[in-house]
Amino acid sequence: MLRAAARLGAAADAVDAAEAAGLLDIEPTGIRFRHPLIRSAVHAGAGAADRRAVHRALAAESEEAGDSGRGARHRAEAALGPDEDIAAELAAAAGLARARGGYADAARTLIRAADLTPDRRTRSLRLKDAAVAAWLGGRPGQARSSLAAAREAAGDDGPSAEIAQLSGRFELHSGDAAEALRTFLAAVEQASVQASEHTSGQTPEQTARARLSILADAAEAASYVGDTDAAVLIGRRAAELPEPGDPADAFLRDVLIGAGALQGGDSRGGAQRLRRALDAVPDDGFDALLLLWAAAAASLLGEGDVGARFGARAGRVARVSGMVGTLPVVLESTATAERMNSAFALSAALSEEGLALARETGITNSAAAHLANLAVCAAVRGDEADARAYAHEALAIAIPHRLGLRVGVASYALGLLDLGLGRFEQAHERLTALTTAGPGAGHPAAVWGSTADRVEAAVGAGDVDAARASVDFLERWSANATSPRARALLARCRALVADDGAAPELLRHSLDLLADDSGAAYDRARTALLLGERLRRERRVGEARPHLRHAAEAFGRLGAVPWERRALGELRAAGEAGDRAEPAALTTLTAQELRITRLVAEGLSNRDVAARLFLSTRTVEYHLYKVYPKLGVTSRTELARLLA
Repeated sequence: MLRAAARLGAAADAVDAAEAAGLLDIEPTGIRFRHPLIRSAVHAGAGAADRRAVHRALAAESEEAGDSGRGARHRAEAALGPDEDIAAELAAAAGLARARGGYADAARTLIRAADLTPDRRTRSLRLKDAAVAAWLGGRPGQARSSLAAAREAAGDDGPSAEIAQLSGRFELHSGDAAEALRTFLAAVEQASVQASEHTSGQTPEQTARARLSILADAAEAASYVGDTDAAVLIGRRAAELPEPGDPADAFLRDVLIGAGALQGGDSRGGAQRLRRALDAVPDDGFDALLLLWAAAAASLLGEGDVGARFGARAGRVARVSGMVGTLPVVLESTATAERMNSAFALSAALSEEGLALARETGITNSAAAHLANLAVCAAVRGDEADARAYAHEALAIAIPHRLGLRVGVASYALGLLDLGLGRFEQAHERLTALTTAGPGAGHPAAVWGSTADRVEAAVGAGDVDAARASVDFLERWSANATSPRARALLARCRALVADDGAAPELLRHSLDLLADDSGAAYDRARTALLLGERLRRERRVGEARPHLRHAAEAFGRLGAVPWERRALGELRAAGEAGDRAEPAALTTLTAQELRITRLVAEGLSNRDVAARLFLSTRTVEYHLYKVYPKLGVTSRTELARLLA
């Protein structure tokens, strides 16, 4: 700053006079005005020509210091009109800001670059990129206004496919998912026309990549809605694209083709393509959104436990990316992953965080997802009031927005609540309704994910034929699954409809498959309860007691109160007076304490935890001060060992 002042002829001691007059504070870290009103008065009092001269001087000093981005911003403020050279430098600076996670800064820079861009098409593209950056930075209002400006700047010959794609994304996150799907499919057609007429201004490789990106968005929308016909069409369109050279693009194309083939009836071909995609996932290097596609691919193969691992990875990656606008969406899968791995308290904590972020950033449909997950967690706990409140709030968003997946999960929560509380007929009715709901009102993943509960509810309600039909469905769905948990789930369901002689062995086989699965505590307890109940009914009470005892203790640690109560009742009927287990230490933590604890256990410093959770370092320290005695630990090492 002082060198820039010298360029303009200011005396070396001029800053001392300004400080003495009370206008400035001079510190080792910089120079600042004493008060914002002084800053405003000085800026307003300077003439426009003087301000431009100052910006030119600051630009020269910044560029000599190697800070081309700052230099470009100052040159932009000194510009008298459109200037493509400066606009291009600003766009490059925005790219650097994006790379370091500064999406809000990138959005502001791109908007200024667009102001200085003389070419309409290029201006439209920069405004479109500004809208993307603003969205990822958690500024939906700025994102929408930038998109509207991009559409206006584009005119009739602008980048219509790219703008339509972005419009679809906004609709998918906050509006009607079925409408978003239609928008994406139309954008695919627009991109195809642009490619055939060579009006996109892109190379063939860039055009193919753009079309793949739109198809991926369309597939996501189809998944939200539960539209399998659209998924099949999208898979076929992806197969028409050339094989990408980029590994990430090749992975995404394989997922889309495999998902479409699998849902279109080509079970073997679809499974092979999805398996090839999953085999190509690196240990490091994929962004959070690609990891979510890996989670989806694993779930389509019937391997929910593998999908849960990818979902958890996506959450860790998203937290360090700075993509505030994407974090609530990623947290949907992360929270679901923790729930599927029996970590119900952590799952609820993540969904509470995701819900707050979704509401703050205007991502309404993500809020529905988190509400639905909170409903399932409450149902496991047997908290009827919370489960119903969360489910009804989720449905109030999901039904008009045609979010079939969220409708399905919220409805499943109510069925699971009935099942846990022993209301088998109501549970059977609710869970069976999931199988007949069409796109926008239900979802294949909700049908598959609820199968084990649907079988148990049907048996409890005395509808054995319906139970057998559900087992047949699960056998078809998981035909390509290889994970132990998927095979254990199938064995458990087969046991429920098997003859008395075969059932115990099937349940034991299910327990054996889950023995080494650290995330299957809930499924192990459910299976042990069923085995203990079956053995007790056969008057083999000595064999039944250990299984019932294990189930009761596990449910108690997990906070699954109605299931614990059922296991203790069976244990007493088997001649043993069971006591309620102490809940796991983690269940005593608040949601915020649990989130902080998890990140500290991963090795993050208090400062890094604060940055990830948008808190102050002192707030993190305060929560840890309360966490240590609750968990009975005295160091970060002990904390990490407890959560390992």
